[in-house]
Amino acid sequence: MVTIKDVAQDAGVAVGTVSKVINGQYVSEKNRMKVEESVRKLGYQMNFYARGLKTRNTYTVAAIVPEILNPFFAIWVYHIEQELYKNGYKMLLCNTQGTVEKEEHYFRMAAQNKVDGIICVTYRDAEPYVSEEIPLVSLDRHFEKRVSCISSDNYLGGELAARKMISTGSKSLLYLRSGSAVSGETLKRGSGFADCCKANGIPCETVDLGDDFQIFENGSSSIDDALCNFLISCRRTGRMRYDGIYTSTDSLAWVLLTQMRKLGIQVPEEAQIIGHDGLRMMNRGGYMVSSIAQPVEEMARKSVEMILKKIRGEETEILTILPVKFVDGGTTR
Repeated sequence: MVTIKDVAQDAGVAVGTVSKVINGQYVSEKNRMKVEESVRKLGYQMNFYARGLKTRNTYTVAAIVPEILNPFFAIWVYHIEQELYKNGYKMLLCNTQGTVEKEEHYFRMAAQNKVDGIICVTYRDAEPYVSEEIPLVSLDRHFEKRVSCISSDNYLGGELAARKMISTGSKSLLYLRSGSAVSGETLKRGSGFADCCKANGIPCETVDLGDDFQIFENGSSSIDDALCNFLISCRRTGRMRYDGIYTSTDSLAWVLLTQMRKLGIQVPEEAQIIGHDGLRMMNRGGYMVSSIAQPVEEMARKSVEMILKKIRGEETEILTILPVKFVDGGTTR
């Protein structure tokens, strides 16, 4: 059986250094890489049970998301798990399906010491059941309690979308959104878009489809019907009322594009579309639509970095904003 001493000898470092790497404590990047390579090469297996008894930790972090079928959340959770594993932690995936009951259950479970911390995406009023006793990191969402929030530059994303469509000839723009109105960084997408349009003297409207996160569930019938009826009303004069549409997510942009194609509306000739997220076909191919791409891997890495700092009792920033960029998916000129 491979021991921690064997790993230290193979890596050429002290046993204490190996122990720090295994327990998620700071060591130089050079030594961390040596230890991780020796762990892989020798097949060292950590005894999580004994480790937990010694430290009173479970070495498990809960990732709470509203819908794992959502492509953005799926990719984000994938990278969360990868980062946790690198740091000697396991991930407990909690899929709330947007229901208050499931979300509250998972938060309360964490508060009962079933996990060491939580990384969450929530669009509900979670304040009543969020405990200050459990380390918590949020994606996009603001809390009254001291919770670290990781986000991308949503305001700049809205600006970039408006600039792109204005620079390529759009004269009447629309921000189309769906989702929660609970305070969070994502609400800045519409603000950045509207402010840029106003600064350039371009008419801009906002249409809110409401809190419908289940875009891909049940054949998408509700969102499909809503968008189809909306597009028909926008084209009653024979031409589109808007020649540029920015959506709050790529998922919404994809459903919009599908409905526009069914109705014979030419994209991007008649109307440009820009989504927000930067999703790729099958996570490997081209972009689903032209989009404002979020640095999802870096967002996951920062989320794990923050939660581990909190678990260790270290100070963390309240808000971390990461850069975004425009990517061409063929739905803009």
